[in-house]
Amino acid sequence: MTIKDYRAAFYTVLEAAGIDNPVLDDSGAGRHRLTPHSCRHTFATMMKRIEAPDADKLALIGHTSNEMLRHYQDVSADDLRKITDAL
Repeated sequence: MTIKDYRAAFYTVLEAAGIDNPVLDDSGAGRHRLTPHSCRHTFATMMKRIEAPDADKLALIGHTSNEMLRHYQDVSADDLRKITDAL
């Protein structure tokens, strides 16, 4: 499967699931808001809330360094609020 086929399948699944995924620009490049790569960020961020060894999380996401794991983990206002509330 080519990357073009993979992306086409991804966008078809999003549409079937009723997930809005607009094209962000008018350049003709068809740059969508959500991409297959977005799933990696979501998965890493969701794992942040699970108590498990980082080595296991790295194995699941396919990285070898904690720095890359942290790069893909997004921080939300709720995450930050939990820290400040604990203080």
